Amino acid sequence: MEDLDSFMDDLESMMEEPDSSSSELPALVAEFVPLNRRRTQGAPPLSVPELERWTELREFLEYHFGSANPPLGGTRRRSLRVPTQLKVRTSIGGGETASLHDLSEAGAFVESARPLDPDTPLRLEIDPGSGATPLRLAAVVKWVRELPNMDGPAGMGIEFADVEDGDFAALTELVESALVAAGRRDP
Repeated sequence: MEDLDSFMDDLESMMEEPDSSSSELPALVAEFVPLNRRRTQGAPPLSVPELERWTELREFLEYHFGSANPPLGGTRRRSLRVPTQLKVRTSIGGGETASLHDLSEAGAFVESARPLDPDTPLRLEIDPGSGATPLRLAAVVKWVRELPNMDGPAGMGIEFADVEDGDFAALTELVESALVAAGRRDP
């Protein structure tokens, strides 16, 4: 019963806005981005209150954007996934082009009618658009949704592997750009 009470408390807190004085989504995104940048870069490290605020904002934004959820029993993510429609080319299936449903510094959800099996390694080429150089990353399939359902489209949740510093910085910029764009598009 205690677990159910805890779950209900968590659910209620996710549905509440983190700070009623800053109820506008663009303001919350603007507050989240520099905290997230400091969290990923570690300079200067976030204080305990800042980390708590980052967590609160991340939970609100995850709920608000409805990022693709892992299957039941999946682990909680360490970073915010943001909605995006970036194009990605995979090394499997003859270089199939797909869309990224969402993206984070640690992974993404790739929409695909033919998702690969969990633990399958692959290479991705993410097209940031605007004629910019594609970002090439190694990844591994962590989970699969074979059929579209109320949680999202068919596809696969992937985790990036062995991301070098320069690629991580470019990936962080893509995530921030997608977050700011999603914050502007939202009604």
